[in-house]
Order: sequence, then structure tokens, then C-alpha cells
Amino acid sequence: MTYKYKARFHKALRKLPQHEQLRVADTIDQVVSLFETHQAAQGLGLKKLFSHQAFGAVFEARTSLSLRLLFSVQRDQTVFHMVGNHDEVRRFIRTFQ
Repeated sequence: MTYKYKARFHKALRKLPQHEQLRVADTIDQVVSLFETHQAAQGLGLKKLFSHQAFGAVFEARTSLSLRLLFSVQRDQTVFHMVGNHDEVRRFIRTFQ
């Protein structure tokens, strides 16, 4: 499995306070571990949102009560698209459809 990070993801991550950046990094580690071991960490809050022809399956992972991580999985590639609050993720999802 290969992992890619979109520019929008990096831009949003840099704007977060350091303690939230660490939570995002921990959530990414849990997602990677899920794909490597096929066992989800308790409390990951992973939810499949929909499937898209070009992007594959689109998922949301909860990093905290207010912060979400949006990524897609297609074949052997995982792409992290963005990190933001619930409303920001919902607005970004409209770009997929």
C-alpha cells in the first residue's frame, strides 16, 4: 500500500495547533496500521462515506471530537485529502460528487 498526501491536506495541517497536529499524526498511524494488520484501533472512528468511480472508497476518520481526516482508498493507494472540522469536510465532499 502506498500513501499520498494532497497539498490541501498539508496546508490545513500546518494551520492546526501542534497538539492537534500530533493527534492527526496518531490517527494517520492508526489508519496505516489498519491497512497493514487489518485490525482497527479502538476509538478510530472510521466511517466509509461513499464510493467514487475515480477516487475509490472515501473514508472519514475522527481525530478528536471536532476534527476529521478525509482520505480515499483505491486498489493499493491511500490518498489523504484533507483535515478539518465536520462542516469543512462536508463542504469538501461536494467536490467529489
